[in-house]
Amino acid sequence: MNSSYLKASEVFHTTFDTQEYFESLSAEYTKNTLVKVIESNKVPLLFLLGEPGVGKTYMINILKAKFSVKKKLLYSSEPFLTPESFLHFLLEDSTDESNLSQLKKMVVLKYEKCDNLIIIDEAQLLSDTVLEYIRILSDTKHFNFLLSMHKGDGDKIVKKSHFLSRDHRVITLGVLEENEIKRYIEAQLLRNSLGSLADMFGKQQIKLLAKFSSGNFRMLKQLLKHTFSIMDYAKTHGHNKNAVVNRCVLTMAAIDLEIIDA
Repeated sequence: MNSSYLKASEVFHTTFDTQEYFESLSAEYTKNTLVKVIESNKVPLLFLLGEPGVGKTYMINILKAKFSVKKKLLYSSEPFLTPESFLHFLLEDSTDESNLSQLKKMVVLKYEKCDNLIIIDEAQLLSDTVLEYIRILSDTKHFNFLLSMHKGDGDKIVKKSHFLSRDHRVITLGVLEENEIKRYIEAQLLRNSLGSLADMFGKQQIKLLAKFSSGNFRMLKQLLKHTFSIMDYAKTHGHNKNAVVNRCVLTMAAIDLEIIDA
């Protein structure tokens, strides 16, 4: 039978479930702003920026779930290297046409009376020519693009001439604060009938988690998963001093994840 520590470790697997998504202040603001702007249909170019692991994919999945019925929604996480491949994606491969000018006309005709949302994840990988076509299509006012990017690359891309003078909005998803880390742990453990374990995380433990994870949502989940796994091993093998959340256990979890050196 699984111990409570092992069950807690399983709680923090990095899988997507909209019911398990923790809304930090940054995430709540980001989600509400994205929903409001998308529903307005007034901003053809939206940029969602954030460091890897802060929750951009979670946010995208929430938006997909919300707008998949309301709008014609297309999603891709694959980089388009040529305008032709991008336009064929928008046409959902409904044609063998190869002429770029004709493809563009077909795309505009298809979407000009269509309430749409086109989400491209990892958009920092798009070629400059594809980014230019996104700009061209957004200028028609018939398209609504959401481009999700790593923050460093995204900051540079939004300053390109493709977009600088165009109607666009940049929304940045931030990291978790210490008090949010505490609330997240409590919420997840309580939801899984493991609330008593939340009391193990005091101020010092939360500070260490914030330091090791840098407030990164994905890294925090991995740290918690490894922490409870180590505690389960310690309890099973009679190492009681490490069967609690302490500096040693959290440090071992960080070493396992190669956040810090041994």
